Amino acid sequence: MEMNAWERLAAVLDKIPNSYTHVDDGSHIKVLQWIYTEEEADLASRLQLKGETIEEMGERLSENPEKLKDLLEVMDEKGQIRAWNSSAGRRYALIPFAVGVYEEQLDRMDPEFAKLVEDYFLKGKGAGLFDNEPAIFKVIPVNRTIKSELEIRPYQVAENLINNAKSWGLRECICKKQQDLLEKPCSYPTSVCIIFAKKENAFEDSQLTQSITQEEALEKLRESEEAGLVHCTMNIQEGHNYICNCCTCCCNILRGVSLSDQPHAYVKSDYIMSVDGDLCSGCETCIERCQFDALSIPEDIIAIDNERCIGCGVCALVCPEGALTLVPREGEKKDPPQGFMDWMTQKAISRGVDPSDLM
Repeated sequence: MEMNAWERLAAVLDKIPNSYTHVDDGSHIKVLQWIYTEEEADLASRLQLKGETIEEMGERLSENPEKLKDLLEVMDEKGQIRAWNSSAGRRYALIPFAVGVYEEQLDRMDPEFAKLVEDYFLKGKGAGLFDNEPAIFKVIPVNRTIKSELEIRPYQVAENLINNAKSWGLRECICKKQQDLLEKPCSYPTSVCIIFAKKENAFEDSQLTQSITQEEALEKLRESEEAGLVHCTMNIQEGHNYICNCCTCCCNILRGVSLSDQPHAYVKSDYIMSVDGDLCSGCETCIERCQFDALSIPEDIIAIDNERCIGCGVCALVCPEGALTLVPREGEKKDPPQGFMDWMTQKAISRGVDPSDLM
């Protein structure tokens, strides 16, 4: 049977290393039908990841470039694709569903879409995104909780990522908005997604991102730490453009990871919590702070579940005795992919997909 436009798009999105999981009851198609009209889905299914001018696209697709332009601009406005101005002209590109299309639905999301996405996420369970290497998310530890004598790589320091940028922005967390629309409001701060870029004034005209200063970005980082949120970013060494401050009640990645018996296996985590038994008073202040149920007190001092600890460090911030510190996780140390294209290549090999025709 011939596939319709949304089914073709779903197949294309699943060919991207990030994946777009097929669900037997068609939940994945219902999500796309909410986001795209049939005409939009058809065109999106024929776009490429590298981006093209309308002249290049028109020649490849044997279509009138001017006819394509109007539709592409609408699709960019609706967060379905990526568009930018280059020296060769305006370019248009296919983007993954996550991180990508989904996050760009922030302003459009309503209760209907929130429910569709929830059904899809619960049934798809992140297959293709979580269950193979490399992990998509990297936990950035709270540096104040790492033993002072340890060497910390630049990409493990959230402040470094912010300080090395030239533009900074702030977004409402779409995962928190989705849960709120499902009548499950989050108790943590909600505008906590920090976006940054290497060029100046990158967010001045954005409809989704509030332009902020470097100092405001660093302050938001500190506020998120104090609130108990977990710093996460793309699992690469360079080329970062966001820090998500996440919770297990809303974040669709950490929520899924927290349900596993081994949360640290599904996010890149270089550290693990350590307890100084001589300092620990057994006050249990840290236990409720941990979002992964990695802490317990079977006797007089805190015990760490090595399989559940993701090395974020937020529990150590509230220890009145200073008994908790982060130490390197034992075992083979493997550096993250160098950049986004390296991550894509490794993920494609791991998943057994070939996205070369999308490039």
